[in-house]
Amino acid sequence: MDAFFPAILLTYLQPFRQLFSKPSFDYFKAFMWAMMLLETKKTITNIAHASFFLKRHIASFEKFLSEYIWDMNQLTDVLVKLLINVLKNKLYIHGAFLIAVDTTHKAKASKKMIGVQKWKQGDNENSYIIGHHWAIAGLISRFANRFICYPIMARMISGLKNPSHFVCSSEGVYPMTFWDTIFAVILQTRQFLENFNFRVVVDAYFANSTFINPMIDEGIHVITRWRKDGVGWDDPQPQYGKRKRGRPKKYGIQHKLSNLLNAFTPELILVHVYGQLSRVAVATRDMWLRDMNQKVRVVVVQSNKDPIILVSTDLTLSSAEIIEIYSSRFSIEIAIRELKQHFGFGDYQSTTPLSIIRFVNLSCVSLCLWSLMLLPQNVASWLSYKPLHESELSFTQVRRGLRRFVLEHIIFHNFADNAELEKMAKQYEPVFRIAA
Repeated sequence: MDAFFPAILLTYLQPFRQLFSKPSFDYFKAFMWAMMLLETKKTITNIAHASFFLKRHIASFEKFLSEYIWDMNQLTDVLVKLLINVLKNKLYIHGAFLIAVDTTHKAKASKKMIGVQKWKQGDNENSYIIGHHWAIAGLISRFANRFICYPIMARMISGLKNPSHFVCSSEGVYPMTFWDTIFAVILQTRQFLENFNFRVVVDAYFANSTFINPMIDEGIHVITRWRKDGVGWDDPQPQYGKRKRGRPKKYGIQHKLSNLLNAFTPELILVHVYGQLSRVAVATRDMWLRDMNQKVRVVVVQSNKDPIILVSTDLTLSSAEIIEIYSSRFSIEIAIRELKQHFGFGDYQSTTPLSIIRFVNLSCVSLCLWSLMLLPQNVASWLSYKPLHESELSFTQVRRGLRRFVLEHIIFHNFADNAELEKMAKQYEPVFRIAA
């Protein structure tokens, strides 16, 4: 079985060995291998057929998800430690880890699946989807001026009409709200990071006191985008002489955030945005926002259309750092796209909650591991074929490279003479190219 796995992939899989029994670990490796190799949907049937080296019935693969004893949280914990060990300081972005949180939908029509219901999409009232709603958290790493997101966990968001998760408290039992799930994902991520300093970057949907205030209370800094009609207040002016009657003022002069570029002299700064070095005009001001528990740093960026308003609860960050951190958030959208296109994020057909959650999280683990296989120091050790016209490696190329790797080992595994292997590899080059 191991002959069909690149040696570096076996090295990355080894830390997970402690979490499984011997048969279960074989299934886990088969999932990681087949999710990359398959071009078709990553259903259990296709995964079982692709894993030719593991002669087991399809039902055994289904039992691995639904019945076998292994802990998804422990798996995520090992994954996070592996990423930290391999990527090291590339995960430190302006002095701290950076976690991106976003949500995505997956259409599902089965009434047997718990959590399936109608979900609104976007601002259009008539736009909706029937299926599951997922919250995804990912660690962001930085390579030069490029950001890559490694999705470490996905949690199903419980609906109100067909709830999948519940909260048990002194007030009783009630379905988890959207924000309950988001808070749980972030706080669980903090446990995996062993309380290392980290920040959270989210899009404008999360820009409200319902989300930000609990994060402030937990000591977690948030960077997000604010709505264009937002207003803020300066500190109140100090009072001299006899104090007036009544409660002291909490706020001072009010400003419309989008007008800060006109009200104050903008500053020209250089900032890396989406891989390019750009010069932008910004206005930066520490202000109070409505219902916030503390002052925040507001950065208004001039653009061709409406000004872009960014908010950070970390007052130690500069305006350039805040802009770079928020621009890195786009990497989680790319990761979600890769999950759906290449790693079968929505191909689950199970009906039990445990099987569904395990399958989706195995997709996240698979994406992380194969992203590590794309690191420059790893590519040359196993990927022998790269088209000249493509500048950066993609998962499509990795799939072709894995197929080539498997074919080479199927054809040559009975030969021991390395010199002969090299000669035969050149003879079979056209076959490798066609098959891959």
